[in-house]
This record gives sequence, C-alpha cells and structure tokens, in this order.
Amino acid sequence: MSEPITIESLINQHINNQLEEKLPRVVSEQLKQIAPPPVWMTEKQLADYWQLRTPDGEVTVHSIRKWTARPENEHPLPCASMGEMRRYHREEVDRWAREEAGRQKKKRYHEMQIIKNQAS
Repeated sequence: MSEPITIESLINQHINNQLEEKLPRVVSEQLKQIAPPPVWMTEKQLADYWQLRTPDGEVTVHSIRKWTARPENEHPLPCASMGEMRRYHREEVDRWAREEAGRQKKKRYHEMQIIKNQAS
C-alpha cells in the first residue's frame, strides 16, 4: 500500500526533482571555478579566465584579438600559433596584463599632467 499524498510529500518530490535536474549543472560550474585554468589557453578560454564579457554576460574574444593584433611597438598580447589557432600561455599573458596596467596608468598620468599644464 502506498503512502497517502500530502502537501509535504508533493513538496519533497518537487525538491528532489529540482535537485536531480539542477545539481549536476551547478556542481560543474563550481568545479570550473575551482580548477586552475590550463597552461595554454585558446582565445575563448583566456577571455573566460580574464572575465571578458558582453553586457549580456557572454564571453567575448574581441579585446583579445585586438590586443594580439597590435604592432610590435605597441606591446601586443603574446601568443603562439598552433596550426591556425592561437594559444596563450597563462604566465606570459598574466605578466603582459600586469605590464599593460602599468603602461595604461603611466599614460593616464601623463595625459593628466598635460591637461594640468594647459589649465595653468
């Protein structure tokens, strides 16, 4: 004989169904955040690693491509070509990002000094 159907049993059944459906996806997303990124990354992996997203939350590689295509005298984002696909070495791009932040900070400071001098 089966148990009588109660509101509590219906709620428990609904919760269990939701857990079975959503838990694997949630665990998978959490594991992605815990696992270190690969040493060599594709454009998309690098964009995800650097959290480059559109306003809709989609990963975007636009900036990666723009930085990579810079002329040599403008400090391009370092990469290696493996066949037709570019790969980015994690340590090299992390170093580039730190150096780029310093270059941008120096550039902003220089621009502010010019504005300040013009205002004087």
